[in-house]
Amino acid sequence: MSALENKLMEQDTSAERADQLFHQHQQEIYRNTDKLFARLMLFQWLAGILMAFVIAPRTWSGQSSQIHIHVWAAIFIGGAITIFPVWMTRVWPGAAITRYVIAVAQMLMSALLISLTGGRIETHFHVFGSLVILSFYRDWRVLIPATLVVALDHFLRGIYWPYSVYGVLTASPWRSIEHAGWVIFEDVFLVISCLRSIREMRFIANRTAALEASEQSFRQIFEEAPIGMAVVDLDDRFRQVNATLCHMLGYSKEELTTRSPLDVTYPADVEQSKELDQAMKDGGARCSVEKRYVRQNGEVIWATRSACMIRDQTGKPRHYLTMVEDITQRKDSAVALQQAKDEADRANNAKSEFLSRMSHEFRTPLNAILGFGQLLERQNPTELQRKRLGHILSAGRHLLDLINEVLDISRIEVGRLQLSLEAVCVTEALQEALDLMRPLASERAIEIAAPSGLDPSYFVLADRQRFKQVLLNLLTNAVKYTPIGGEVAISCDLSGDCNLRVTVRDTGPGIAKDKLSRVFTPFDRLGAEQSDVQGTGLGLALCQRLMHAMNGSIGVNSTVGEGSAFWIELPCTEAPSNRVSLPDKTITSRHEPSGGKRTILYVEDNLSNVTLVEQILAEQPEIELITAMQGRVGLDLARRHLPDLILLDLHLPDLPGWEVLAQLKADERTGRIPVVVISADATARQIERLLDGGARDYLTKPLDVGKFVQVVEKTTKSLRGISECAVA
Repeated sequence: MSALENKLMEQDTSAERADQLFHQHQQEIYRNTDKLFARLMLFQWLAGILMAFVIAPRTWSGQSSQIHIHVWAAIFIGGAITIFPVWMTRVWPGAAITRYVIAVAQMLMSALLISLTGGRIETHFHVFGSLVILSFYRDWRVLIPATLVVALDHFLRGIYWPYSVYGVLTASPWRSIEHAGWVIFEDVFLVISCLRSIREMRFIANRTAALEASEQSFRQIFEEAPIGMAVVDLDDRFRQVNATLCHMLGYSKEELTTRSPLDVTYPADVEQSKELDQAMKDGGARCSVEKRYVRQNGEVIWATRSACMIRDQTGKPRHYLTMVEDITQRKDSAVALQQAKDEADRANNAKSEFLSRMSHEFRTPLNAILGFGQLLERQNPTELQRKRLGHILSAGRHLLDLINEVLDISRIEVGRLQLSLEAVCVTEALQEALDLMRPLASERAIEIAAPSGLDPSYFVLADRQRFKQVLLNLLTNAVKYTPIGGEVAISCDLSGDCNLRVTVRDTGPGIAKDKLSRVFTPFDRLGAEQSDVQGTGLGLALCQRLMHAMNGSIGVNSTVGEGSAFWIELPCTEAPSNRVSLPDKTITSRHEPSGGKRTILYVEDNLSNVTLVEQILAEQPEIELITAMQGRVGLDLARRHLPDLILLDLHLPDLPGWEVLAQLKADERTGRIPVVVISADATARQIERLLDGGARDYLTKPLDVGKFVQVVEKTTKSLRGISECAVA
């Protein structure tokens, strides 16, 4: 079955479950409202009898008297109106016929009460109150028979017995029409209220079904995970285990859930396990350790156990989540080292696949939660509803940020994060990051003090986008934790080991010394989760892994009450323009072009790389270089000038390089122009992909100048030879 078919089946199942939940909720409302009316109608009957005895218990004829007709009407007519619908609520609770009978009976009771009071105007409010209570069914159709009964009652009695309904001997028919108009006026708003309630019930049903589907997917992933997984209570008892862990330890699920992790731990490793568990209870976010377990048959196995503490919204510990990987074979023999490495790779891939699937399963309901939440926010909710929607949207976005950062960390750990290391101008990267941060700093009235005289010749070897991501993360944290009106300062210094250090200082609360070692621990916010500062606890952990991936380092110095200083270091490198010396015009003799002018278009967004190529080609006056720093601009220039050769970078600000290549090859005017890709991505898969897409050659950064010149000369000469043959 294809992924599309699976997706459609999941959607159908979720829709069916939403319908089921909606109808269950609807039936519950019907039954509860039936019970309400059963009690209300009994109370109204007794109240009507009491009212008849109080208002006019007897009627007089001279000196003789007898029980007033209203008393008998209250007893018998009121009973006839009440008994049947109350009986129906017992026999057919929640049925449509039951609520329609109740609607008619309630309006007849209103008519009786109005008659008992001699048509007093105050009693007419019973009609309007009854309509409101009928709307509790959230079924606007019950208002139709109720309205018809009221209209007919007032019209007929207004003609034949006006005193019983209006308290006067004669009444105009217009009075009945006016009364019916007010009833219909109320019905309009009650119908709107019922329809809105139905929409809210539908929304709740859809959201609940989506959450149930997400929970079901999580349970399925938990059960089918290729590594042992368990949920452990705070009292150190297995709460839930998957099949892989049961197979690993040789127990059934029922047997394991009656034991604790310490019961299956090798005796010599028990104390270490207790210490690690206590450390997590005391505030640690996660831990990973190699330990031994004892299988049911007495066999001892080695395993890597990773555990993290799951906490509630207030930060209170709830339970542990542990992942166990069997490493016995790796421990038993070194000829088995490669096998253990392969097993670890498979486990990492499984973890990455697990996280990727988790991301998909979370994003699907999150799309509904955030989407419908934003729609409800646009429908003029009340102030209380707006606050509740704010909590829903804030929590949803927080979870989305958490998923993105977890996936980034996972890609780094399994080596799937592709980095393009090149010479990056620190001044340019820092300026771009500051431009993005100034609006947030301005909102909090925080001044950012940046170095004014930073040497533009400072270059570091890094991935430009990831370097800027680290800078943005450090600046964002500094602004968030600095009090309103504070200051954030940035400095750049060269160290003795040819590294450049960038330091971001804030004037926030600072970090206690005993917590500094946990600053880069994933999910550990050092108590900040109790504050109003939003965060996931993964930003600094991601920065640390990115810096290590770029052969750099990161650290922090902090003083409580004074602030913190986070620093990053990267190896310095030469500016691209310094790698090639300019030709000495007074000594070097240049050959005259033999085939006329040649035009080369270079599409590159890094100014230093453009400068490098300009200086390399400066030795060849027969070559005219045209440059573009955006993909779309490059496409326009290629169509306008029809150059002899196009040099193309892959990481462009508006279009990816492969997209530019595809458009060049698809256009009749530019399809035959040779394209040479210049990129820092040296992976074989990427090179093969671009060559298959029509690239003539693929050069990797940093450029080998000799090879670059050869490729340019070879490509342009080949093209010129083809042109000369065509002319001949």
